[in-house]
Amino acid sequence: MKTHLYWRALFLLLALAATGRAEINLLYLRHAEGGHNVVRKFQEAGIPTNEWPAYVGKDSAFTPEGEAQAQAVVDHLQKHTFDLIAVSPTWRTRNTILPYLKATGQKAEIWPELAETANTDVLPSEGEINPDLWSGKRAIRLSAEEADFFHLRADPPGLHELVVSNRLEAVACAERVETLLRDRFNDQPARVLLVGHGNASRTLLRQLTRQPDARAEHLGNTRSWTGKEQPDGSYAIERYNERP
Repeated sequence: MKTHLYWRALFLLLALAATGRAEINLLYLRHAEGGHNVVRKFQEAGIPTNEWPAYVGKDSAFTPEGEAQAQAVVDHLQKHTFDLIAVSPTWRTRNTILPYLKATGQKAEIWPELAETANTDVLPSEGEINPDLWSGKRAIRLSAEEADFFHLRADPPGLHELVVSNRLEAVACAERVETLLRDRFNDQPARVLLVGHGNASRTLLRQLTRQPDARAEHLGNTRSWTGKEQPDGSYAIERYNERP
């Protein structure tokens, strides 16, 4: 048995030496259902706006289903361990992962580059490109409760939210996320959880898989995808929406 383990360890070391890279295993989780996600459902049902529950239309409030989803994340992630948890600055992403952080005593970093974006399939006109994307628009503020479980990344624009309004800006954010991961772990093996949004997820997938025009099905609320870094630095997607 010891001999077997020795040769297995030696094989892994030789494989890493040959590739020059130890892979990052990545899990991307979309936030729980917010009130903004169900506006169309209420409109299509013909329900008058004065009869809508208070959460409808709000991106800083969960639906009853969203509340249940956020709690279910705790069990969903229990089988995983992470070297880094990075979260979009929005209320809905922070509060999706907060029950898990409380249950496990872990802490997450807030990465503005994981921000949601407008339609990432539409290229902007020249006048719509933000020349100073990283300047930040709004300061990120944490409640006293959240301060125990989140911290703001020290380097710019770690203290500010980004407003990402088009595909080029979204691609810039995805490139920055990839660079941050590479620089953080410096070719060391790692397991990383990113908590973000639907549109931003598609852009990051395209960036990591080196398929800029790839299409991906809708990522459900609190659904995830997993990817493994390859020797050339790209990522192979192993599961999407909980399916192989």
